[in-house]
Amino acid sequence: MSTNINANVLKNFIVKTLGADKLTQNQAQKFDIAQDKYVEANKDENTYLELDEILADTDLYEQFATMYVEEQDKENEANAEKEKEEVAKVQDKGESKA
Repeated sequence: MSTNINANVLKNFIVKTLGADKLTQNQAQKFDIAQDKYVEANKDENTYLELDEILADTDLYEQFATMYVEEQDKENEANAEKEKEEVAKVQDKGESKA
């Protein structure tokens, strides 16, 4: 399911999440990315993974896509809750005028 996320959308999410277009090994640990997966994806063996390396690795792509879907679900829940509160406020105002 989550591998169906558009690559450009996922790129934007990764940049927003990382605050950059590179993933260091410390950041990878923060996101529970196994060290062997990090090393496997690091094709040019820099001290970081570039955005294209992240997207080219199916495991990392899937992990970030899952994070994206989870964040979208949280945002949708928050928006639904906010909408319910606004509806309740409008109903309360309507009842107090009656």
